[in-house]
Amino acid sequence: MTVVRIGTSIREVTRLPAGALALAIAVVALGSAAEGRTAAPPALLCKPPQGAQKLPRTATHGVIGHLHQYSTVNLATRVERNRARRILGQLMAAADRARWRSPAAAERAGYDMRTRPRKRGDEAVHFFHAERDQERRKGSIFDAARPKALIYANAPGQPLILVGAMWSTRDGELGPTPAGPILRWHSHIVCKQGNKRGLKPPPSGICPPGSRLTQGTSEMLHVWFTQDLRSAFAISAPRPELCAVELLPRDSCG
Repeated sequence: MTVVRIGTSIREVTRLPAGALALAIAVVALGSAAEGRTAAPPALLCKPPQGAQKLPRTATHGVIGHLHQYSTVNLATRVERNRARRILGQLMAAADRARWRSPAAAERAGYDMRTRPRKRGDEAVHFFHAERDQERRKGSIFDAARPKALIYANAPGQPLILVGAMWSTRDGELGPTPAGPILRWHSHIVCKQGNKRGLKPPPSGICPPGSRLTQGTSEMLHVWFTQDLRSAFAISAPRPELCAVELLPRDSCG
């Protein structure tokens, strides 16, 4: 791994050439088993080892494209595996208790259930993140009863199906990793203007005038309602495992 110290300000990438987003920076930091802590952004700029496309499987933080889709469960200790099971179990129990599978119930709980209109001819299954406004925390960032977003499979002409949830840190905060390499936080490369929320860069990799290409200052963690730890903490939607537990439409499962 190449490590360069660059100070404590947010890393800024200007006018990244087309296609270079795949090689964008990734942050690797040791997570805390305690609550997410507010800190200056990590002072280590890391890239995958020479010749590799991904960070090591022990990495717990990184730009989304540099983390492996699935965690390597056997790298975690027994205690870490138990913690991961507890987080997943508490979340699924909270979903049953609060009836989040009902969009109306989720909306009453403060989640924004407005979906974007589809483009003509778009028949894909989207993974809709129904977010809630930021609230004051009452305890751990892993409050199973109040994830930052609920994730629904959104297929054309079909009702929304709850498939997972997402937690996110606040700006400058490092996500805690009580489950070791099972539980991994990802960030995004975004176009950011002032204090506004960063937006996905255009295909050219060059941000609109007035904004800059930079690593997002918050991290995200997805948890999926599958039957195993490997896929439950996948970085992006684990389609094969979601199909196996019948949470995706059959015609989208191949």
